[in-house]
Amino acid sequence: MVLISKITAAALLSLVLAAPARADDIAAGNLVVAQAWSRASPGGAQVAAGYFTVENRGSVPERLLSGTTEVAKKVEIHEMAIAGGIMTMRPMEGGLIIEPGKTVKFAPGGRHLMFVGLTAPLQEGEQVPVLLSFELAGRVAVPFAVQGIGASGPKPIKDVEMPRPAAPATATASDPDEPFFTHFCNPKAMANITVSPGRAGPIEIAIQLEDGDERPLTTAAGVSVTLASPDRGVAPVKALAEHAGGDKWIVRMDAKEPGRWSLALAIDLSATDRVNIEAPILIR
Repeated sequence: MVLISKITAAALLSLVLAAPARADDIAAGNLVVAQAWSRASPGGAQVAAGYFTVENRGSVPERLLSGTTEVAKKVEIHEMAIAGGIMTMRPMEGGLIIEPGKTVKFAPGGRHLMFVGLTAPLQEGEQVPVLLSFELAGRVAVPFAVQGIGASGPKPIKDVEMPRPAAPATATASDPDEPFFTHFCNPKAMANITVSPGRAGPIEIAIQLEDGDERPLTTAAGVSVTLASPDRGVAPVKALAEHAGGDKWIVRMDAKEPGRWSLALAIDLSATDRVNIEAPILIR
């Protein structure tokens, strides 16, 4: 009886330790995903960001590999870094490692998921179903609660029925004229970028500015754009964007070669306050 009691107590303790801390947390293997949320997207926006925390309660490293969602064409894992005084956003192509016993946070102004090519605007109060793929835990269905524009954090997430993981879609040939979408992120200012067409040659870069809380930024004094391709020996070319009204700016440039290019924005919030952001774009 004493032995049985000890075993039972140990089993109960392991269940308590393994259980999610809150009802809205999602446990998968040794991982606990919590506080998954996004912000409502302005009309016409083609990208949105997703935030959450993931805790590794196991004894070996785990890796976040990718994500998919029915509300966007693709999901990218982005990280932020400062190089030469410029905030640089770049996709984490090898995935993100979560060390044992550690919690990784995705938050505004820092590491985030990027929902690229939205099929419809994200509306406050919705739940965005996202499938996160981990190296060991496999595919994990996570609902992202959509908060209002400018929201600072998640509200309690109600239980929702998530779709079963679907079989990978058959690859289709991409349209060379299909626009390229991305999102630049900085604590002071953000930008939704649409490059069209997405192929080499003359391109139009449409810029939709947001403040640090992802609200439309309509007070910028100016925006300049620098386009370069160091790998192909193309020197940086700088151009001033034209204000198209409200939070929108447009510039026309020339990306002569296909491949990865560097796109840098200098956003003048005022005569004395400039935000510099840089990120790669892909030209087909």
